[in-house]
Amino acid sequence: MVFLTSTTSSTSAVDVGLKRSHVDYSRYLSSEARARLPNPIKSIWKAAQVKPGTINMGNGDPHHTLYPICEMNFVVPSIDEHDPVQSWRSGTGEQNIIASYKDDPCTLSLRTAFAYGAGAGLKEVRDALAALNDRIHSPPNHTVSLSLGNADALTKCFRLLGDPGDSFLCEEFTFSAMTNAALPLGIEWVPIRMDNNGLVPSDLERILSNWDEATQGKRPHVLYTIPCSQNPTGSTLSLERRQQIYQIAHDWDIIILEDDPYFFLQYDLGVNQSTIQQYGYTRAIAEVLPRSFLSMDYDGRVMRLDSFSKIVAPGMRLGWVTSNSFFAEKLDMLTDSSSQHPHGMGQAFVSELLGGSGWGVDGFMKWILSLCNEYQRRRDLFMDVFRQKVAISGFATAEVPQSGMFVWIKINLEHHARFSTSQTPTVPGGPTTNTADLMDELFRKLLNSGLVMMPASTFAIVDRTGKTGSHINDRVNFFRATFVGTDVTICDGLTIFGRTLEEFFY
Repeated sequence: MVFLTSTTSSTSAVDVGLKRSHVDYSRYLSSEARARLPNPIKSIWKAAQVKPGTINMGNGDPHHTLYPICEMNFVVPSIDEHDPVQSWRSGTGEQNIIASYKDDPCTLSLRTAFAYGAGAGLKEVRDALAALNDRIHSPPNHTVSLSLGNADALTKCFRLLGDPGDSFLCEEFTFSAMTNAALPLGIEWVPIRMDNNGLVPSDLERILSNWDEATQGKRPHVLYTIPCSQNPTGSTLSLERRQQIYQIAHDWDIIILEDDPYFFLQYDLGVNQSTIQQYGYTRAIAEVLPRSFLSMDYDGRVMRLDSFSKIVAPGMRLGWVTSNSFFAEKLDMLTDSSSQHPHGMGQAFVSELLGGSGWGVDGFMKWILSLCNEYQRRRDLFMDVFRQKVAISGFATAEVPQSGMFVWIKINLEHHARFSTSQTPTVPGGPTTNTADLMDELFRKLLNSGLVMMPASTFAIVDRTGKTGSHINDRVNFFRATFVGTDVTICDGLTIFGRTLEEFFY
């Protein structure tokens, strides 16, 4: 089912197919990925799955009759409740039990879930997630592979696409746990300037058009971006910016790593109730969710990463990567010879949850909408308390996030008596203010007061070209704060923040 309008409406399906068929995806691969051979044991295992009833005496699988488990029951909220999240939290709603069995019928037998499998994950799970993708993104000719969450998927994508000495593009503030994972591979990061609305397309164009391979090495061929509730800034790219970025990526032959764990956590959606009644939750929500890069990917340059971490539970360590079939095959080859397939318990749970005996896809999307409503309530509470306890002083401001879990709080250091804009840079292009020092001092005061917020310096990517006009350390006057805690945490935390901020400025 397709609910999204293509950005390439003037291009016929035949033309799109021709464009895709002429793309040589192998040129994007790292030397490691080019040299990697398929796991020969897994190759034989896959061949054995083709013909039902094949007697397999080649694998070292323990026989399922020796598994010390025959049934798993998952107690989940009833999706028949009007507001399932609130009913679940208050303990007033009904509960459902969905079960996985080894010897009885179910969506995914434990005989299969607990056996060795292929790196891509089990077909039942991949098919369910591909169906969800189709109804939300309508991607042309893409393949789903499972991952152990987005961190696992990203580090594998870095290995798939990056060689020592390569430069990758990213937002100037980004999730440093992931960018740090690329550094031991010899990959260097090139930051793109941001504003309140996220990555600035014109700066991406500037970097690529001014790139000098003689002095800077090979032009970047990968963009890593978090388009919804960008971590840490909380910004969400508009449709116009996404279209501009995709066009730039097409023009400069860039692969987009679309890391989107917060995609489903959108607020102020305005879901049409009549659409829910007529077509169900999936269609109604798909109509108002942001347009993904994947949904406009007519030439297979997007590798999209989704996760259950933010919408079910982070400890599940289960996600999915959607890409063209060539990249999917190479990713699966890496998984087959490294982490192996995701855990069977998580795959069994997802299969039953999205299957006919569980919530189904539409019930899952009803849970998502209810979850969004609860997080929106917490966001609104955060912003109300922030205005009362913090913003009233004039020492800090914050934009209201459209999605995700974070508020990006700007500290107005220009009001601080010791703020200086006339420091002499210690290196060419270095910082000219004492912003970083003052923010470090404020961070320590907050810590001593019993409050932790993440300082912007934790996420800052330093531009090593010296061509951005100002050093990022002059722009680290921000904290990342989360609004997904309890009401008490929000109120107490922002009270401490406001009080400590006033002490810091006076």
